[in-house]
Amino acid sequence: MTRSEGHPVAGSHFTGTGQPGLFATNQSPSGHTGTVKSFPAKSFCQTCFTLLLLFSLNLWSGFTASAYAQDNHASRSEWVEITEDFELPEGIRLYNNDTRKAWYIELDMANEEYILHPYISSSKGLPAFSREVGSIAAINGGYFSGSTSLSTIVYPGGDIKSQNPSILSRTVDGVSRNYHISRGHFGVNTDRSMSVDWIYHFGATIDDLYRLDQAIPNERGTPAPAPGRDDGSPFEDLLVGIGGGPVLIKDGEINITFTEELIWGGVGEFDERRARTAVCYTEDNHALLFVANESPGMAFDVLADVLSDLGCHEALNLDGGGSTHMTVGDQLVNYPFVNRNIPTILAIVPADSLKLPRELIEEVILDTEMDEVTMTDGWFETANPGFYGESPSLVVPAGDGSETVTYLPDLEPGHEYTVAGWWVASFNRTKNTPYIVHHLNGVDTVRVDQSTDGSRWVDIGTWYFSGTEDDKVIISNDASGTSSPSYAVADAVRFGMTGNTADPTSSDGSNPGLRGSELPEQIRLGQNYPNPFNPVTVIPFALPEASHVRIAVYDLLGRRVAIAADQRFASGSHQVSFDASALPSGIYLYELTAGTARLHNRMMLVK
Repeated sequence: MTRSEGHPVAGSHFTGTGQPGLFATNQSPSGHTGTVKSFPAKSFCQTCFTLLLLFSLNLWSGFTASAYAQDNHASRSEWVEITEDFELPEGIRLYNNDTRKAWYIELDMANEEYILHPYISSSKGLPAFSREVGSIAAINGGYFSGSTSLSTIVYPGGDIKSQNPSILSRTVDGVSRNYHISRGHFGVNTDRSMSVDWIYHFGATIDDLYRLDQAIPNERGTPAPAPGRDDGSPFEDLLVGIGGGPVLIKDGEINITFTEELIWGGVGEFDERRARTAVCYTEDNHALLFVANESPGMAFDVLADVLSDLGCHEALNLDGGGSTHMTVGDQLVNYPFVNRNIPTILAIVPADSLKLPRELIEEVILDTEMDEVTMTDGWFETANPGFYGESPSLVVPAGDGSETVTYLPDLEPGHEYTVAGWWVASFNRTKNTPYIVHHLNGVDTVRVDQSTDGSRWVDIGTWYFSGTEDDKVIISNDASGTSSPSYAVADAVRFGMTGNTADPTSSDGSNPGLRGSELPEQIRLGQNYPNPFNPVTVIPFALPEASHVRIAVYDLLGRRVAIAADQRFASGSHQVSFDASALPSGIYLYELTAGTARLHNRMMLVK
């Protein structure tokens, strides 16, 4: 697709607005203004003559060309910085173009206090989404259907949360055809550099995510062959990423791959003026998050021109129309014509919000065909692809918990392991499947939604284990879903050793995350476990001397929502249990205060 497809000419229609023009308005003696509905014969002929004269003098074409140029180069008009109107930290700036009803947020990626991070969750409005993740600023993300993302989301550690589609169907001249498609992707690398690429998923893992040398060359009515791995290369240093489309600017040149990416037939045509959301970056490594309102709206080529004039080296369109939203904090910046719920966003967050996965020292993986895994009789294999290893996933109808699969790992005594599950997701999977984890300090149940996040490792939580036959994970059918019937899934379970060890002198394992039998030299606050949790978790801490301890829990807006502890503790290692039954899912901060010391950490509640 080139820019030659054009867009509607600005000002090429006239209405009775009272503006100067060929068709003026009449004003009645009472002062009422209305559009002229009819003309006397003489007046009508004069009007026709005027039109003919304009065309003969080429004035009409000059007028429309001028209108086109004004529309196409509106991005060169003055952008006004409005950063001071909002509470934004240094290094993050906000600009507005009132003529265009457009805004962009600029982040200097050299400022290592902040990072770009895509997020995926259940569908919600952008202000609520922003509160949930604690964003400084955010825009809506890629395409979706209902509450399901249809665009790629990559979290740190190569954790692919959702994928761009690889095949789409389109009808041309009454004939429906399937097209293999590449879609655009905006990525932030581990060195904080950025890139926009055409990508293709050859499988479910990060090793199967390839950047292609060019968009798959589809044409309307003529699908191109599927790509091979030789047509591109895997990502090597990708930190996070978000998908969308079409690509607008590549390697400093406007290159709108509207047709190739099959944007047509889905979210509108090339020349449609719509609300737009986009992300781009400049050659000096500044990221720009961009939105434009529905009125007057932008066609794709105008959007590319605007971003190019702002200095964007590469740019990607995201979902627009009623999805176009921008927030600072949880305050809307633009004026969306639809307050639409969205499942993905791209946010600017503090860099310490970037939760890099722990590097696992070693792994123990148990799959359903192994001797260490036993099951009741009701489970059967599913034909769906995406299972781990050689054995298909097992499913069973939702029920009363009598159907179970039990995993019996051989683990090192007193060591901490992160437990992760693998399942094949589908619409008819249970949405609260229990993983019952027997560990050093007792038993915890974590429920997961198996209708999503399939065919990858999903962390269940982190615990210390005894290294005995008491260590186990049980998956049961004590669950429910939205379809009838719904099925619980059992596939592989992974135990990843983190390198942390529990206090070997503690008979009850009361010191998770705080190692060593001697008194600490200073107050320490450990990571809660399990994390994520539902609804009960344990918060460990250690005191060098007796002290009054207060542990308060806050939401991301800084509002105190609970007190986990408020009493005097002796010196040594302690833990308190926190029940979050009354709280909604989300990220929370917990803060320990003892004397003049203040320590804090984060935890995630998933219901």
